[in-house]
Amino acid sequence: MALFTVPERANSRVLDSKLAKKSKVSKPITTSIRSGDGLLGRINEIKALVEKNLGQFKDEYLVIQDEQILHDYISACIDNKYISIDTETTGLDPLQDTLVGICIYTYGQKAAYIPLNHISYITGAKVDGQLSVDFVQKEFKRLLEKKPDIDMFNSCFDIRFLRSGCGLDNIYCTWDGFLAAKLLNENEPKAGLKALHQKYVLKGQGDAFSFDALFKGITFDKIPINVGYLYAAHDPIITTELCDFQRPFLNPNNRECIEHGLEDVAWVFHNIEMPCVQVVADMEDTGVDFDIKYQQELSVKYNKLLEEKMQTCKEILDSYANEIDNYRLKHLNCKLDNPINIASTQQLAIVLYDIMKIPPVDKKNPRGTGEDILSKIDNPLAKAVLEYRTLSKLVSTYIDKLPNCINPNDGRIHCKFNQYGAATGRFSSSDPNLQNIPSHNKDIRKMFKASDGYVLMSSDYSQQEPKCLAALCRAEGDSQMYDTFMAGKDLYSEIASKSFNMPYEDCLEFNPDGTTNKEGKERRTSAKSILLGVLYGRGEASIAEQLKTTKEKATQIKQSVFKGFPAIKKFEEESLDMAYELGYVTTVCGRKRRLPDYSLPEFEFEWKNGIAPDNDLLDFDFMDTNVSTEVPEKRIKYYTNKLRKCWGNQKREIIKEAEEEGILISDNGAKIAEAERQCVNARIQGSAADLTKLAMIELNNNERLKELGFRLLIPVHDEVIAECPEENIKECSKLLAETMSKAAEKILKMPIKCDVEITKNWYGGSINV
Repeated sequence: MALFTVPERANSRVLDSKLAKKSKVSKPITTSIRSGDGLLGRINEIKALVEKNLGQFKDEYLVIQDEQILHDYISACIDNKYISIDTETTGLDPLQDTLVGICIYTYGQKAAYIPLNHISYITGAKVDGQLSVDFVQKEFKRLLEKKPDIDMFNSCFDIRFLRSGCGLDNIYCTWDGFLAAKLLNENEPKAGLKALHQKYVLKGQGDAFSFDALFKGITFDKIPINVGYLYAAHDPIITTELCDFQRPFLNPNNRECIEHGLEDVAWVFHNIEMPCVQVVADMEDTGVDFDIKYQQELSVKYNKLLEEKMQTCKEILDSYANEIDNYRLKHLNCKLDNPINIASTQQLAIVLYDIMKIPPVDKKNPRGTGEDILSKIDNPLAKAVLEYRTLSKLVSTYIDKLPNCINPNDGRIHCKFNQYGAATGRFSSSDPNLQNIPSHNKDIRKMFKASDGYVLMSSDYSQQEPKCLAALCRAEGDSQMYDTFMAGKDLYSEIASKSFNMPYEDCLEFNPDGTTNKEGKERRTSAKSILLGVLYGRGEASIAEQLKTTKEKATQIKQSVFKGFPAIKKFEEESLDMAYELGYVTTVCGRKRRLPDYSLPEFEFEWKNGIAPDNDLLDFDFMDTNVSTEVPEKRIKYYTNKLRKCWGNQKREIIKEAEEEGILISDNGAKIAEAERQCVNARIQGSAADLTKLAMIELNNNERLKELGFRLLIPVHDEVIAECPEENIKECSKLLAETMSKAAEKILKMPIKCDVEITKNWYGGSINV
């Protein structure tokens, strides 16, 4: 199956609103702003542009400035058991920025805007005609008590602002248009609300009402209410229309859902992604404590080390002073600073390859100075530069930067967790990226600590990805791995035993007396590297590097593993077949990862001008004949055979030869290879993401853990970081491990262990319970 596309006759319950009708014929929005006019000039121009582009909706939208009107509107929402909500704010941080207004819509009513915190752009004083936060809070609590369906788009953002700005601690979302869009097509090029609405609701017509440039540099609280409401009230109604469009495709009982094979995707949406929204909002609000004293010590230590590494680089360069001077004399226009700037890739390349005469280590990039290349050069300067860069990145990216991310109100760091951060469904984080804090350097993570009176708890799944593989293989009829786990055996040792035709005991990492079994460990490591290499989409060269052996030897080991444990090879082949035949692969829970590039032809051919060059477009007789615009099969075979036999730069020459004949050739080899690499990895990584999210939902909803003061802080792929009061360590650690295990076991149908570590600082010394 190809990418998710919408059938023309989709029964989507799209609202037949006046907005949709008018939008189809509206003119493109102009958002150019003249500079130099000052704030007053900017505001006046915004007024004019909004009036021009949205003035037609003045009677369609409502500004709620009267308590009775809001009360009646909320009553209508209660009667409909439905509301769509959006927020307008002064920024992106719910803990430091201001909730300016709330945008709402329900069926049968006008889309409405509730102004709360608009200020005069002249005096800065709060303007009249706004409802009090207390009254709005009271009305929304009345609504929330009735548990209506609530639509939002990027709901975590709105939930957090409604919590902080309106005291709505029990606010929730039942349908997030963004998450639904990602599940329906994670490859969607433009996943914003207005772009999706234009594409799917307006069928590509009209405009996307993008006002991003319009308000740039001016916070929304300074926009006059009689102008801002036109822009603000637009969002909740198009949110409703988009969500109404999506609903049939994620309703397992609906024809559209069944016809598109989306029943399992619907399960993921309703049971994983939507419940996970509250988890993410809670984690972002909680944040993690930061040890500023320890950070200051690290800053002194690492900046000193940085100076020492720079001095080392200078000393090495000084030893080549004569050679460098001679090079400058012979190359008067060379761009070598004095002293040489090692941060300049151009200057470093001149020193390494022209002055020191180091032979290239990478044929594709013979003058490269990247980390991967420098690590292969056996030269003091290359090593010193590499060490300097490593330290410089630690200092600039983490040690000296993280203090700037501290929230001044609570001294904690609140990053953004991107719930659908990767196309596989895996989390990512940003501002700052707490999932990318280097684990090999123990110092960096120690800057994050438990709150006073608390301890940190980290828990990760044991062999999560291999067990996901076992579950997927079993679902496809092969229980070899599943049986291994159920027998209580170590999977890697069992694979090694079968692959190398050795007794299981001789493939274990440790002997019965606890001593290391050197040969057994080596066999187990080889089997593990092959298995994980397959799961992560690594090539044989990468596996060979990991095993510290030749590519030929790695190939032999891989073939032995496939022969001894055919379930691995079978799963790889079936995943590739699934991607080719259906256009997607699936996780253990049914999440889809669409890989359309895997089904591309190896080469694509077309005439440069749409038709063969020997046809005359000005020939009237030609215009009346049916002329094929396709490249003849004979020429396709000719060039395909040549391309398959060539190597290196010859391919470029063949493509140029075809172009001179008027034929354009698209080489899809790189796209196909990348999609192939993702086929297995997407299934395993996506399955692991499903399990981790399910565990986080269970942990966040566990009432006993809430009573004990337990709170989630950071997900790091197969691991979760949390904290709890010191006096509740024992019970919380036990519940943490049990809850995570049970959540995964429901899906995997096999035991999976979780190891819990207690510390005061992230990666600090363990505390014995």
